[in-house]
Amino acid sequence: MAKWQVGVEETTLLTEMTKELLAVSTVRPGQRIQRGVNTTGRSLLTPGYNDAQRATYPAFWVRDPAWIAESSLIPAEEVWGWLTLLTETMRGPEPWHLASGGVVLPYSLPDHINIDGSPVYFPGTYAADETQGPPWGKYPPHDDQYWLTYTAWIYAQLTRDWESFERLVPTPMGQMPLYEVCELTHNAFPVDPETQLCIASADLNEHIVDWGYNDSIIKTGKLLFPSLLRLQSARKLLELFSKSNNPERADRYREQVAQLQCAIEQTFFRKVRPDEWWLMSATGIGCQPDVWGSAFAVYMEAIDRDKAAALARSLLRGYRLRTTVVDGQACHLPNGDGPWQKALSKPGTYQNGGYWGYPMGWYIYAVSLVDENAAAELFAEYLTAVRRNWSSSFKACAWECVNPAIDHYQNPGYLATVALPYVTLKEKGLLEGAPAQYA
Repeated sequence: MAKWQVGVEETTLLTEMTKELLAVSTVRPGQRIQRGVNTTGRSLLTPGYNDAQRATYPAFWVRDPAWIAESSLIPAEEVWGWLTLLTETMRGPEPWHLASGGVVLPYSLPDHINIDGSPVYFPGTYAADETQGPPWGKYPPHDDQYWLTYTAWIYAQLTRDWESFERLVPTPMGQMPLYEVCELTHNAFPVDPETQLCIASADLNEHIVDWGYNDSIIKTGKLLFPSLLRLQSARKLLELFSKSNNPERADRYREQVAQLQCAIEQTFFRKVRPDEWWLMSATGIGCQPDVWGSAFAVYMEAIDRDKAAALARSLLRGYRLRTTVVDGQACHLPNGDGPWQKALSKPGTYQNGGYWGYPMGWYIYAVSLVDENAAAELFAEYLTAVRRNWSSSFKACAWECVNPAIDHYQNPGYLATVALPYVTLKEKGLLEGAPAQYA
C-alpha cells in the first residue's frame, strides 16, 4: 500500500516558500545588513530575514545551515565555504579561560560566527571577546561539535566527491585533512565512556548547554538531544570513512553507533503515563518528556520499531489532545509536564512553552507511521499556519515560535520554520513531486 504523501500543489508551495526565505536569509560577500558588512568572503546563511533595516539573528549559526543544505537548494560551493569557515574558527588545542568565568574547550566549534568572521562560542551574545559565557553555560553547547561532520557529509552527498573528506582545510593549527578536524571536534566534549552519551555535571557552576534550541534551559546528567546528534555524527563519520576507503576508522565509529543506539533506548525511553511513552530530555534536572527529541529519534531511526511506534502514538495523542501542538506547531514539553524545571526563559515563551514549526517535519513523519490521516491533517494545519499573512516583507509570518494564548509571537521570517520541515519530509519521501534530494 502506498504511503501517505503531501500533494503536488502543497509540495510546490512549500518548495517555493523555502526558496523565498532562503533568498532573504542569505547574506552575500560584501553585503551590508543591520549588523554590518559580510567580510568573510563567503555567502552566509542566517537563521532568518536580514537586511539593512531588520535583523533576525544576524550571524551564521552552525546548526540550521547544515540541515537546510540537505534541501539541495544551496550550491555545493557555498556549503564548502561554510566548512572552511568552521575549520578556520574552531578553537585550537588549548582551552580559553574567559574573564566571564566561561571556558572554551580545546577544539570547540563556534556556536555562531559574526558576519565579520569573528567566532562566538556561547549563545546569548554577539560578543566574540571574554564577556561571552555564563549564564549561557560555563562551556559551549554540546551540539556545536557535531555540525562540522554533518556539513562535510552534506557536501560529499551534493558533489558525490567522497575524497573531499581527505581534502586539506585551514585550521588554527595549520592545514589539516578535513577528516582529522571532524574527528577532533566530534570527540572533544565530555561523554560517558561506557555509553558515549553526552553529559552535564550536577554542579551547576559547571553548566554546559545540551543543544542550541534548548540553550535557555538548564539540564544535568545524561542528555538526550545532543546524544542523538552525536549518534547522527557518528553515523556520518562511519559512512564518510567507509566511502573514502578508511576501514579502520570506519570500524571505530561502527562501534560507537552501536553503543549510542543501545544506550539511548535504555537510558531515556520511559513510560510516563499508562498510555504514553516518551524519551526523557535528561536524567537529572530536566528529566521531563522531550517532544522534539522523541520526534527526532523516530525520524532518524535511533530506536527499534516497537519503541518508535510507542513514541509515535504519544506524539499522536499529544496532537489530538492539544498537549503538544497548537496551530500546527509543537512545544518542547507536553503541557502537563512543563514548564522546564530550571530555565532562563519565562514559562509559556520561547523554549519554555512556545510552539515552533522547526520540528514539524519530524513530528508529522512520526505520526504518519501510526495514523496517516492524522499526519495529513497535521500537515494541513502546519501549512495553514505558515501561509498566514505570507508576504515578501515577512513581517507577520513564518514566526520562530508562537503562543497565541499569551499573544507571544517571536521573530517573523524565520527560515527553519519552513525549510527544515521541507527538508525532513522530502528526505522521507513524503513530498510528492519534490525535486530530487541530490540532483
